[in-house]
Amino acid sequence: MEESTTYFKAFRFRLEPTPDQAVLLSKHFGCTRFVYNHFLKEKQDHYLINKKTLNYNNCSKILTDLKQQEEFSWLSEVNSQSLQAALKNLETAYGNFFKKRSKFPRFKSRKNNANSFYCPQLVDVIGGNRVKIPKFKEGIKFIRHRELKGEIRSATVSRAPTGKHYVSILCELPAEK
Repeated sequence: MEESTTYFKAFRFRLEPTPDQAVLLSKHFGCTRFVYNHFLKEKQDHYLINKKTLNYNNCSKILTDLKQQEEFSWLSEVNSQSLQAALKNLETAYGNFFKKRSKFPRFKSRKNNANSFYCPQLVDVIGGNRVKIPKFKEGIKFIRHRELKGEIRSATVSRAPTGKHYVSILCELPAEK
């Protein structure tokens, strides 16, 4: 059996967004929650009518069409990859349910305070103390209390119940012998 040549490590930092960035972060949290809930309902309704479930590809196509509609144009204000990640999370939740590893997926609540969104690519650290993710051109300032090691792969931005924002940056590092 061949050993892995790399491993992954996450580095969590506190964000210090400007007021405008905080609003955009809130939009990201709300839009990803909306997409998850909307497509959970779509999947349930589709199954009741057709006795078949919608898969990720069907939902992704519907999401693209949804963003073209006037009443849902606000979905274009946020990173599209984060919305796609919400669909993938829903697909994973369905898969876990049908493999009897978890309960049926539930709707996400605004009151839950567990707000987060995932950026699967195009994440970078600029100027030493700013994390750049899609839709945040100048980057969001963060408190860098330790060095990042390895190649950046993705990031998850979250808001704690206290209202503070955090970023967890996933890095790939070479395995040590």
